[in-house]
Amino acid sequence: MAKDLLFEIGTEEIPARFIEPALKALKDLAADELNKLALEFGGIKTLATPRRLTLYVSELSEKQPDRVEEILGPPKQAAFDADGKPTKAALGFARKHNVSVEELIIKETPKGEYVCVTKKISGEKTINLLPAFLERLVKGIPFPKTMRWGTEKLRFARPIRWFLALYGKQVVPFELAGVKAGNITYGHRFMAPDPIEIEDFVSYVRKLREAFVIVEPEERLARTKDEVTDAALDISAKVLEDIELLHENANLVEFPYATLGKFDDKFLSLPKPVLITAMREHQRYFSVVDKEGNLLPHFIAVNNTKPEDPVALIAGHERVLRARLEDASFYYERDKKIPLPERVKELAHVGYHAELGSLYDKTERLVKLSVWLAERLAPEKKDLAQRSAYLAKADLVTELVQEFPSLQGIMGKEYALLSGEAPEVANAIYEHYLPVSAGGELPQSIVGAIVSLADKMDSLCAFFGIGEQPTGTADPFGLRRAAYGIIEVILAKGFRLSLSEFINEALNLLKERLKVPQKEALLEVKQFIGKRFEGALLNRGFSDEMIKAVMAAGFDDLVDTLARLEALKKVYESEEFPALAVGFKRVMNMVKKLSEKLSFNENLLKEEAEKKLYKAYLEVKKESLPLIEKGEHEKALRSFIKLKGPIDEFFDKVFVMVEEEDIRQNRLALLQKIAELFLLVADLSYLREETA
Repeated sequence: MAKDLLFEIGTEEIPARFIEPALKALKDLAADELNKLALEFGGIKTLATPRRLTLYVSELSEKQPDRVEEILGPPKQAAFDADGKPTKAALGFARKHNVSVEELIIKETPKGEYVCVTKKISGEKTINLLPAFLERLVKGIPFPKTMRWGTEKLRFARPIRWFLALYGKQVVPFELAGVKAGNITYGHRFMAPDPIEIEDFVSYVRKLREAFVIVEPEERLARTKDEVTDAALDISAKVLEDIELLHENANLVEFPYATLGKFDDKFLSLPKPVLITAMREHQRYFSVVDKEGNLLPHFIAVNNTKPEDPVALIAGHERVLRARLEDASFYYERDKKIPLPERVKELAHVGYHAELGSLYDKTERLVKLSVWLAERLAPEKKDLAQRSAYLAKADLVTELVQEFPSLQGIMGKEYALLSGEAPEVANAIYEHYLPVSAGGELPQSIVGAIVSLADKMDSLCAFFGIGEQPTGTADPFGLRRAAYGIIEVILAKGFRLSLSEFINEALNLLKERLKVPQKEALLEVKQFIGKRFEGALLNRGFSDEMIKAVMAAGFDDLVDTLARLEALKKVYESEEFPALAVGFKRVMNMVKKLSEKLSFNENLLKEEAEKKLYKAYLEVKKESLPLIEKGEHEKALRSFIKLKGPIDEFFDKVFVMVEEEDIRQNRLALLQKIAELFLLVADLSYLREETA
């Protein structure tokens, strides 16, 4: 019969940001390991608090299924002599596997006939497999940072203090890092610290709740939200929505208890982002707003205990926040005394990277690249782009941003306005950091988009140029995010831009610092962006083969590439597509092995069918090229269909590979021209034959 498995890793407090990724990894790892062991199970659930990571597997089978295993031995000719009598090889093989020679069978394999023995292997009991399984789980959970403790060699997010491991009612005989598993867990560290005996999963959840531990993440998140919402209702206000902060607070506590605090009204004179960040970044406090969305002089703190004296707890929060806000106010007032343009020269004293110079060096490149982009995308915005790029990094040397790094760009915009800069320049300073995450806010203004592109491309080319590409999951300079940002900004704004020219210009500005040959760096950066572009297109719902078909025809212009893909999808779903695909594939089968462009001579056309094909090609080319130029790729693809008949007639009546070299080459050159026309839109050979 199947039984449930309950496994809890009890630890010192794990950082909140580690918990949700660890739960996903634990669930995936457990499913993978159980499948490898051929153990059937009903479902997998993971739970956690800051002091525990828990795995629950329902209806886990009691043993592996029995299986039949075929074991190959020596070749038949080595196992039996000419008279069919077993040799020493056969006898030894039979003895090794504890069977008689008569039980040996002959099996036909790709390499010939071999002696084989069939053995029935009984499945191992689950309880015997679990210790090694649990050890692999503990060691396999990835964390951003790990540590060792005491004399133990095991590395984990935080020191492990206990294991709870039950299979049904039986304790799993498991021990790791000097900690032996049992049927004991522990409640809230302060409100119910005594050991708790557990019988099963239901009692586990119930008894922990009674001990002030809400182990179900979804339940604890919901309770945290309710607590925060209710606290704001005490003053008829609302909580400023912050999903990330809500999740973080839920993962910081085992039993959430929210309190409403107050701060001095004078701090409301600070810019709204400063107030919110001062409360959020260090203290994890929620901001409170009125019905119109205006900040109120209140905050909400989520606590891990329900105190006997809430007034004292609130007073402590208020005292800590007041110090933070006093600091923020002091830095803000000091920063305002120096106009933002005067800050730029200070960037020369701030290192960007040992091999890439200072932030001032980056700013100089950013200005030049922004101007280059503006001249091509919005010439009328060139001066604004130049000014925005010049000021873009200046707020990094302000005291407030150094105290609260997440305010970069936000305070740049604020200080630019205070310094009398144009609103469009101030806004671009903020927008040039966007997007800060996948699916995040994008620059809305043209100037902001231009400086954003320049900043991200400079970063990509700079680090690729010195050989600091991302490896595996490591991406310390955020280059994958930069590539995705470039793609999303270009597509959102519809910028018609040559990716190769853009990359090359960025590399030109870095020429004196490059360690990688410029041509090589250009190719690597473009391929890197191309890989991210494929991912972005997959997220837009296009199939992998369609994306490859279009990108094989080039992706130098991302906007045009997307337009070609959308056109191909429409035509692909039409009744006309098979005719288009078949015609293309017949042409490509003849020319795909050609290593160079062949010269074509109309006077060498002999057969009527090849003359008709050339005439049809000229007509379709005349019709399709203007359509492609205008981005009307669907119409262009449909015009290609007119070549289907002439292509079929050509292959039916004309022998391409004739002995006369000039005729043969000329016919291949004609097919090459047709292929090149198709390839202005897509390489249809990437599409599956059965769908074509």
